[in-house]
Amino acid sequence: MWEIIPHSLSGHKENVMTAAQWTRRLNAALAVAVLVVAGCGGGGGGADNGNGSTGGGGTPPPPPPVESAGHVLPASKPGDLVAFVQDRLRARQARQSASPGTEFVVSAAATPSAAVVTSVGPEHSNTTVQEPGVDEDDLIKSDGTFIYTLDRDAAPEPGQGPTRLKVHRRRPDGGLELLRALRPPPPVEGTVAVHGMHYAPSAARLALLGDQFVGPPIEPCPPGAFCIAAGLLPPVPTRPNLLIDLVDVADPAQSALAGRIRIEGRLVGSRLIGNALYVVTQHLPQLAVEALPVDTPSAVREAEIAKLRAADLLPTISINGGAPQPLMAETDCTLQPKNASLGIEITSITAFDLGSATLQRASRCFVGGSEALYMSTASLYLATTRYDVALASDGRLIYPPQITTDIHKFALDGLAIDYKGSGNVQGHLGWDVAKKSYRMGEHHGDLRVLSFTGSQGWLAASDAQRKPASPATLTVLRERAGDSSLQVIATLPNAKRPQALGLAGEQIYAVRFAGPRGYLVTFRQIDPLYILDLADPADPGAVGELKMPGYSDHLFPFGEGLLLGVGRDASAEGRIGGVKLGLFDVADPALPRALDFLTVGDQGTYSALDSSAHGVNIFVRGGVARVGLPMASFGFTPGSVKHGLQRFEVDLSGRSLRSLSMIQAPDPAATPDLWSERSVQVESQVYYLTQGTLIGRDW
Repeated sequence: MWEIIPHSLSGHKENVMTAAQWTRRLNAALAVAVLVVAGCGGGGGGADNGNGSTGGGGTPPPPPPVESAGHVLPASKPGDLVAFVQDRLRARQARQSASPGTEFVVSAAATPSAAVVTSVGPEHSNTTVQEPGVDEDDLIKSDGTFIYTLDRDAAPEPGQGPTRLKVHRRRPDGGLELLRALRPPPPVEGTVAVHGMHYAPSAARLALLGDQFVGPPIEPCPPGAFCIAAGLLPPVPTRPNLLIDLVDVADPAQSALAGRIRIEGRLVGSRLIGNALYVVTQHLPQLAVEALPVDTPSAVREAEIAKLRAADLLPTISINGGAPQPLMAETDCTLQPKNASLGIEITSITAFDLGSATLQRASRCFVGGSEALYMSTASLYLATTRYDVALASDGRLIYPPQITTDIHKFALDGLAIDYKGSGNVQGHLGWDVAKKSYRMGEHHGDLRVLSFTGSQGWLAASDAQRKPASPATLTVLRERAGDSSLQVIATLPNAKRPQALGLAGEQIYAVRFAGPRGYLVTFRQIDPLYILDLADPADPGAVGELKMPGYSDHLFPFGEGLLLGVGRDASAEGRIGGVKLGLFDVADPALPRALDFLTVGDQGTYSALDSSAHGVNIFVRGGVARVGLPMASFGFTPGSVKHGLQRFEVDLSGRSLRSLSMIQAPDPAATPDLWSERSVQVESQVYYLTQGTLIGRDW
């Protein structure tokens, strides 16, 4: 049975959960929805396990080999899009006739994030992003004078939306003044899971992003719906839409809703460069032919397929409640004829000019799904595996052997979105949905990709005791303009450098590409840090290695030849301890050195980085990198738990690490929930968002 999210989550006493709890659970379910999908790739559901079923509990057979020229997305001429989908529909009907019960469902997406950002105005930093100059949506934004926060934990009154936007002014003495609190209105129907917001200071606009889920209780899950299995709460048969609420902050004290955009499909990811907001959405057309009863005569099905039009397939956009319009024309799309999946999804890239009075926009699309978005200042990459992923009895993913991942590149210049080429790498981007984007990094136009080639791997440290580690491969892709392909110019390991990445029996946990280098951390009982020399993209190599206990989940490079790692401490036997920070000297990549370590708490201690890569804030000022990290720290004695913003400092010249006192959360008795906790820094102050309240303190 499919469980349905209530249409009203307005905080009435009779509701079992608050809207905030539903939002958190919905976001969590979407983050792990990849566990229950078939055909993650390129087209949503499709290739089965060889026995007529998708998903399920065994290891799927290996996909057929993919030829190197098979990844290119040809442009859709008038009529091509419809003909392409009609062929897929006929193939799907044939498969379902031969194997009743086969389902085709949507692929899973990741929303990524990490670096230090400052801009004009008072010296300040926001939460970390993956690439400098490429902003990511989050729950807190600041220009140094005003601080904007999203509160997802406040129960709304009837008729109110699920999220509260607060506007604070920072006074000259560092104190805070609350100027405005407003809630975007709820959608006419359905419920909303809030992602975060972008801030474009020169446009004086905020863009608040959320997924709207609409769908009456239907059993079983209907064709064309996005369903989450009953074991992953909350299960939802629904038609997702992306909602973008625009807020005018030209006068922050009078901040007001300036418009609402609705795009059919769910959010894969978003980025902001200047005033250009890029959103990637994934749409499953709801086709009449798929709603026909299973015993419908084939002639009737064929007649319904023949009626198909481009308007039935393309997602729509609605602005300020206006009539839906096509998001793009069919000639703005590309096809994916070599994809083995029979799923029908439309992945769209839409650019909005937030500084435009008319909100100018442009869109491109391709037929197929996407599970990971990575973006540099010049390029946008979308990655997806093509074949089915099975679900083991313990709820972990089992990828098919010899799986491959398609990567599509688009060049960006304001509203111009140009398809440049596609390529393919062996393996997949791992089991942690939130970290898939970090497996990619562009430098001088070349894309470096770290992929896993094992069927099973580790999602948590405890997996190290019961699962084999997955081998990893580095692939370097380069655009070849002549045939719109991304060519493999190097891999690692290779014949010249055959040594595996990581020690035998260990798996890579953290990956970070920074300029001509790559940093990898593996874990089992000893934590090796590997440094990759990528200066010659055609001849990459692992040049340095450092072993120490524990492991790092997140890596933060500094320009002074320093690298900060945040993860967990561990004993020689692999027992996991508290949150551990490590400072490393990587100035000489061949001779990395451990400079300093700090461990906070004992087993069970966790931080905001465990739920979001935006959980940490790093501000470099006066030769010191100040690190703010919300934490729930458990000590060695029962009941010794501390909840608040833990502060650290990295002395960049002294090359040392020290811990400062924790800024306590206002309600120490409340159960620590770091899902929505963040911090920003402005000059000599730090501002801590906790339990919906913004707290300001001198650093």
